[in-house]
Amino acid sequence: MKVKIFSSPDSRILEKEVNQWLEDNRWVKVINITQSTGASTVLSIWYEEPNVPILG
Repeated sequence: MKVKIFSSPDSRILEKEVNQWLEDNRWVKVINITQSTGASTVLSIWYEEPNVPILG
């Protein structure tokens, strides 16, 4: 399992970054999403990559 962490004091920027990452990586299987807030919002997306051979 892997984790991708996003952080921003502006929730609008954070939302755009997360949505863009999810769009670019729609093949991943999201397992869990956690969020913490303070001076900045931190969003962690726990995911798995599919087990497929790399074509080259």
